[in-house]
Amino acid sequence: MRFCGACGVALRAPAETAAPEAGERRPVTVLFADLVGSSALAARLDPEDLRDLLLAYREAAAAAVTGQGGSLSQHQGDGILARFGFPVAREDDAERALRAALGIARAVAALRARLGLALEVRVAVHSGIVVVATLGHGVASEPGAMVGEVTTVAARLQHAAGPGEVWVSEATRRLAPRRFRFAPRGEVALAGLPRPVLAHRLEDELPPGLAAPGPAAAGPPLVGREDELRGLFSAWRDAEAGAGTAVMIEAEPGHGKTRLFEEFRARIGAAGEAAVVVACSAGDEASAFRPLIAWLSAAAALPPRAAPDEARGALAAWLGRHGLAGTEHAAPLAVLLHCATPAEAAEMEAAGRRRRRRGMAAFLAALRAGAGPGTALFVAEDIHWADDSTLAVLRLLADACAARDAAMLLLLTRRPEGHGLPGAAPLTFRLHPLDDAAARRLAAAAAPQGADPALLAGIIARAGGVPIFLVEAARDAQADCALPLTLRAGLTARLDALPEAKPLAQLAAVIGRSFRGDMIAALAETVGLPSARRPLRRLVEVGLMEPEGPPEAPTGYTFRHELMRDMAYETLLRSRRATLHLALARLLPERFADLVDQRPELLARHLAAGGAAAEAVAAYERAAARAMRAGAHGEAAGHFRAALEQVPKLPGPVRDAAEARLQVGLAAQITVARGNAVPEVGEAFATAHAAALRLDDRQLLLRTLRGLQTFHLVRGSVREGHAIGERIMALMEGERDGAALLQAHRPFGLGLLYLGRYREARQHLERVLALYDPARDEPHRFDYGSDPAVLARAHLGWAHWFEGDAAAAFAADAAAVAAARGLDHAHSLCFALAFRCALAQFAGRGDECLAAAGELGAVAAGHDFAYWSAWAAILEGWARARRGERAAGEAMLRRGLEDYRAMGAGLLLPYALALLASLVLGEEGGALLTEAERLAEAGGIAFSESTVAAARAALAP
Repeated sequence: MRFCGACGVALRAPAETAAPEAGERRPVTVLFADLVGSSALAARLDPEDLRDLLLAYREAAAAAVTGQGGSLSQHQGDGILARFGFPVAREDDAERALRAALGIARAVAALRARLGLALEVRVAVHSGIVVVATLGHGVASEPGAMVGEVTTVAARLQHAAGPGEVWVSEATRRLAPRRFRFAPRGEVALAGLPRPVLAHRLEDELPPGLAAPGPAAAGPPLVGREDELRGLFSAWRDAEAGAGTAVMIEAEPGHGKTRLFEEFRARIGAAGEAAVVVACSAGDEASAFRPLIAWLSAAAALPPRAAPDEARGALAAWLGRHGLAGTEHAAPLAVLLHCATPAEAAEMEAAGRRRRRRGMAAFLAALRAGAGPGTALFVAEDIHWADDSTLAVLRLLADACAARDAAMLLLLTRRPEGHGLPGAAPLTFRLHPLDDAAARRLAAAAAPQGADPALLAGIIARAGGVPIFLVEAARDAQADCALPLTLRAGLTARLDALPEAKPLAQLAAVIGRSFRGDMIAALAETVGLPSARRPLRRLVEVGLMEPEGPPEAPTGYTFRHELMRDMAYETLLRSRRATLHLALARLLPERFADLVDQRPELLARHLAAGGAAAEAVAAYERAAARAMRAGAHGEAAGHFRAALEQVPKLPGPVRDAAEARLQVGLAAQITVARGNAVPEVGEAFATAHAAALRLDDRQLLLRTLRGLQTFHLVRGSVREGHAIGERIMALMEGERDGAALLQAHRPFGLGLLYLGRYREARQHLERVLALYDPARDEPHRFDYGSDPAVLARAHLGWAHWFEGDAAAAFAADAAAVAAARGLDHAHSLCFALAFRCALAQFAGRGDECLAAAGELGAVAAGHDFAYWSAWAAILEGWARARRGERAAGEAMLRRGLEDYRAMGAGLLLPYALALLASLVLGEEGGALLTEAERLAEAGGIAFSESTVAAARAALAP
């Protein structure tokens, strides 16, 4: 309790804030020195003489360390531990440490000569990341203690050095300028460490170079990318001639992807200025269409946080100027930009599964309209951070660029480890580090006039040919800002020079690369920091951040480079990061509820990083539900995966239930997006099933068993799927719930059909129809993907056919398709059409097969049903070949077969291989039939036997 010093009245406790935690992650360079043979000296010398010797040694070593800006951390007898990079980091800490090491060696040599004693010292230098914190409390506290492997490596490396030697790790050598001379010592196994350390002996420091830098330019030129620039100009000329294309620039961070595009756009003049630029950012991969929404919001000049009416007016004006007003694209764009009228919102809600497809088409139209007349240039930056929906739109745009007479060029950038453009890979240029000559040119051009030549030489030596490192370090060359260990170390040094702004930069890094001004201000207030305005202005002044919005009143800010944000974030202790993420997660619903409604995955991410696992799971589930409603099934699956990462952190009683629920949700979204047979579907259902067993939850057990049953059936492991079906039927003994019984008989009948047990299959399928209640069972088409009665009738058509009753077969088929059309449910219709075109093929009715397959392909393509698209291609290919389009039909069938295999599906393979064999005949046909027979035997797939036998007969001489 606190009290007023004047009157003694108890003072109210301050509001609870996310108090700073002691400690920080920092790059440091550590020096360890130890006298050789100190025990022998102690035996030979009088204690007072030994004391004088040790004092002289310590004073000389301390002078060498402090003279280079380092600090002594520990004295242990004749051992000395020094560090460079704390309490204040400098970008040349590694160089200073090496000079200090040489200074200690020289000082001990001087002592040896002066005292006439056989004195030798061993010194080692190593660089890395440590936690610097106060350990302990009270008299036992140790302020500024270093925790991490760095000190251990330095100490062990010192023991490996010879008397009078200075050894340096590879980590430090890479940071040292070239005027230090090293002798390699190879990999050295150090006691207690799990891996060897590449070591070098430091020989000496060479005289600094005398080369003068070139004249400084207003901006650094593009250097070392001439070949890639010529490639872009060639692609542009082709686009101007109506032969458009897409070009990918792939490179590690900081290698100049954006700079290359800037130069290209500047050189093509007005077309470059008019380019449509879509920028992706870290965190966007979880939010459907996020980069495209940001682009269109900026293009249409939607005011930040505008009221819906104001935003609607700005969007309508833009659509009108670009010829999209009143088109089918207006409603999806308005919904995605959160400014739709009630009528537009209702229109998109009614679109159902077509919602995502309409959104993709609308953004494609908006991009093309935004490019204006003439040859169009589109730029999509950092697509490794793009969400699935944005990538799908970019794929459509790339295809449009490649169309005949398309005067369009799409340029894309990505990192090697991230997402690429789906489908066929575009023409790709990979940027590599600059060679020495190019690095010298770039550093000289970026440096201010009069920069120290030796400093520039050090920058070039340390940069490793990475342009962003060269430019960022050379720009500060007059302030003695040579490139440090890494860009992380460089940012640490720059932030240490801004003590009033550093906490805010770290706080902003928790939010992300880009952040709203009102959000950083609110978060700063929550965690007890002063006003954010002055620190933000200072961070902009020194070039770490850039303002967004009107210059006179910025609405947000962004780190100049993603690496700068990453490194600011990495300076925080993990515990401090969690505290700040949780503080932001608590703030978001309170102060930014509209943002949370639009992007629940944003809240989920901060809850997860803040350690609130249960709340994070709930938020990710809300994000998944929102993505599902929008038809963004890939993003929904991503949200389920993110939620599953939190499951191990949940308390035991709820962990199994959450895991089962999330795994079932994940499997459902993958099934819709990529098909039942994808391995991840089986893994998800198997994991959920194990959880259901632990929970002893009968309903969940049945649900997961049905999922596994369908997975194995579609994979082509029919016997295994049927065995699971038998388990389900046993569990249903005594069951009276009609809906539950229906979902047991339906897949069990399917398995029997595929096994060739047609009479038994028919009985179970007829039981499904007897149990079916249209009103009660309506949810099944959404929970299980298709209407159970449609599926039963479609399969009955096959069962009747194989039993020899063609009339009953086609009657059941007609009933299945009619029922599906009456439901207006796309996935059920695809199921019915797929079985219709196969039934027509069984009967040799080529035209009917072609018509059904064509409709199936159109419906499947319109809803991104990959499984049915492959099925349609197989049957349409056969029908086209039958009617005389031999080459085109065969190519289509092969493509469908390849797509079907790629999904992991196997049920249709023996049948499809037999269809292909009937077209190619000869030796290849025989090989195809052998594979078909092998697969059918292995999986217990019997329905394909007649098709395989007919093709085999056609091959007989």
